[in-house]
Amino acid sequence: MQARMNALAGMLQKLGLSPERLRVDYVSSAEGEKFVKIVKEMNDQMKALGKEKIMAENAKLHPTLENMLRRKAAASAAKPADKPAAK
Repeated sequence: MQARMNALAGMLQKLGLSPERLRVDYVSSAEGEKFVKIVKEMNDQMKALGKEKIMAENAKLHPTLENMLRRKAAASAAKPADKPAAK
C-alpha cells in the first residue's frame, strides 16, 4: 500500500496539488483520540495553506480530473457485460 500511496502522491504533485493536502494514516475504530488528532492536524495544515491556494489548485486540477474520470467511464462502458451463470 505504501508504494501505491507514494505513486499517487507523486502523480498529484505533478498535477499541481500541494503535497501537504494528501495524508494517509491507519486508524482503527478503537483509536478515536488518534483520529481526532489527525483531523485537527490536517485542518491546521489546510488553514496554513490558505483558502486561496487551495481553491486555485482545485480550479487547476478540476479539468484534468474530469477528463480522467470521463476516460475511465468510457473504458468501463466499452467492456462487455458479464455473461449470466449457466443453470
